[in-house]
Amino acid sequence: MFRTFTITLPADVLNHNLFSLIVGQVSTSNPYGYGLAQGGTNETGITGAISGNVLILPDRGTFLEIQSDGNNTSTIKVNDSNNANTTGKILNAGDTFDVDSSRNTICFKDYFLQGGANSQKFEVRLEVS
Repeated sequence: MFRTFTITLPADVLNHNLFSLIVGQVSTSNPYGYGLAQGGTNETGITGAISGNVLILPDRGTFLEIQSDGNNTSTIKVNDSNNANTTGKILNAGDTFDVDSSRNTICFKDYFLQGGANSQKFEVRLEVS
């Protein structure tokens, strides 16, 4: 199953968990969220990732692509949980970061994104089974 989401990072320089950006944080109406208490970040989430109190997107897949919007005025950094000790992969406007695996799954919870002083848009494409 192939999923695509357009996400806007908040206008800050904090690291935001990719899976949290998609599914949002845990709440009474969203028991499948992935927030700060679960190891992610507290985010609003995207309509369509959780439908009718049912998670339709698993946290693992075989393909991940993140493409920075061509109109972004700043960079997006793609990091892992060790983001305090690395600069990560820097995406300029229009740049793409992708990972695929034919053997092991990719955990979407392992990726963090950092924008800039302005909101930065990106599109994420996921292949899940």
